Amino acid sequence: MYNLNHPLRAPGTIYRAYGGPPGANLQKLIDRMGGIQQYIGLEDVVIVKPNTQWWNQGAANLAALAALVDFIMNRTGGFKGEVVLADNCHRGAEPWLSENAAWSRRFVRNSDVAQVDNMNDLSRRLKEKYGPQFTVCHWLDVCYGSRRVSNPAEGNGYVYCDGSMGTTLISCDNDVEGEQLRSTIMTYPIFKTDQETMVDFKNGVWERDSFTGQPLKWVNFAALNHHSTYCGATSSVKNLFGVVDLSGGPDPRDDGILTGDYFNFHAFAFNKWQKGPAPGAMGKAVGVFMSSIRKPDLNITSAEWVGLSSRTEPPVVQTRAVLVSEDPVALDYHAFKYLLYPNSKLSIHNPDDMTSPVYYDLVKCAEISGGILDEKIITVESYCYRDGAWHKGPEGPLKAKKIWGTSGKNILKYAYLRMLH
Repeated sequence: MYNLNHPLRAPGTIYRAYGGPPGANLQKLIDRMGGIQQYIGLEDVVIVKPNTQWWNQGAANLAALAALVDFIMNRTGGFKGEVVLADNCHRGAEPWLSENAAWSRRFVRNSDVAQVDNMNDLSRRLKEKYGPQFTVCHWLDVCYGSRRVSNPAEGNGYVYCDGSMGTTLISCDNDVEGEQLRSTIMTYPIFKTDQETMVDFKNGVWERDSFTGQPLKWVNFAALNHHSTYCGATSSVKNLFGVVDLSGGPDPRDDGILTGDYFNFHAFAFNKWQKGPAPGAMGKAVGVFMSSIRKPDLNITSAEWVGLSSRTEPPVVQTRAVLVSEDPVALDYHAFKYLLYPNSKLSIHNPDDMTSPVYYDLVKCAEISGGILDEKIITVESYCYRDGAWHKGPEGPLKAKKIWGTSGKNILKYAYLRMLH
């Protein structure tokens, strides 16, 4: 009934457009890749997963996000499937009301859509435009009111792959011996769309007690920013934290437990807001998730604005770029090396620096998921709006003028990070 063939691309190919409006940048890339129909089929259910935990540059650019939904809904050959805008921003039981998330917080930059100030505004506009084919889904942690389930017959919730309730154990540890040994398990959501389609994130579409074979696609839509001294930078790989359940909180010394002796992804990798005992543990957990649960079909990094020391505040640079790849590891490596690091000059953002947390996370993730870090086999195709031409091969860093803002506190924070890193 369904065509499950998927186009094969050269591994590690990165498509980059810069200098144009966000939606136009993305259009250039999708066209260069053969059109969205090369990735999205006539009857696919498509999960578009942005980062909604933060606003401004910490979120996906809203114009680029809207453009992607438009491309899918208007794909060559038609579209009879569904688009689901979904995320777990870990902001309580009603994240759509939280002023600490992209849903209701007003953006001062990075919307680029008239009369759209946040993710709620954009969602309403897309819902009015596409009706039941478009769904917004807020995945909630179990600690905020969701529940554990083992299969779609049990309804919405999170599957914990701990070997109980009929599930298969899918775990990983941090390769540390003794008291600092930690283990985590894979978790993933089951949810229903506005058309009553039941979706199991790992196994696909479910109907009348069985999986239908209707294709399920996943677009990982990230931003590009400084994260912290313990994590370095955040983009495609880290964006997967918005799929899993983080019940138990961030601190392994004060809970951090999902179930049994298993920590959630954050408490597994970090000591709350500090480095954890094993460099690369975050990347390892995400790598296991991609190799055992689901890997994104497409990864998009909207880098219209890039935060140099914050996900919401200046200093920022407007690189006016969008990047796309099937490989989130290669994409992050390129984005960190050629966009974030050249502008921030913080060593914690340098993927080639062996003292940087991003180095170890990308190496570990690549080892397990098959991602590519070797630039010799990463192909870059780049479009520059200034000269209206495509270029193959590395074009060097995309630097932009720093916008400092007016907060002395934010400027001092960046200066302090520069001094330390």
